[in-house]
Amino acid sequence: MNISVSFRGRSGKAWDFQRVPKDAAWARSPGAVIFAAPDSYGWRIIRVMELTGRPHDLQPIWALAEAERYGASAVFLALEFDARERKCMVADIEEGFSPVCLNPRDAQDVQAAPVAEDLAA
Repeated sequence: MNISVSFRGRSGKAWDFQRVPKDAAWARSPGAVIFAAPDSYGWRIIRVMELTGRPHDLQPIWALAEAERYGASAVFLALEFDARERKCMVADIEEGFSPVCLNPRDAQDVQAAPVAEDLAA
C-alpha cells in the first residue's frame, strides 16, 4: 500500500508522504501524519498532526478516531526526525489546506481571537 503522495503547503513546497495502513505502527514513528478522505479531485485533508515518535503516545490514535468521524479513510505518513522541521511541515500544510479538524493549539487560538477584530479598526 506504500503509495507516494505529495501535498503542497502554503509555502508551495511539496511535502512527500507515504500512504500506510491504519493498523500499521505509524503512530510510533517521528514525523507528520495526514488523515484524509477521498475527494473528487484527490484527497480532502481532515487532520494534520505531528508525531513525536514516543512509544506509548495515544494522541495519534485519538486523532485518527476523531478524523474517521469526519470521513477520513486514509493515513499518510512523512518520516522526519528533526522536531523543528516537523513543526514547520505541519504548520505549512495546515495553512495551505485548511483541514476539517484543527490541532488543539490552533483551536485555542481561534477561540481566543475576537470575532469582530477587523470591524473595530
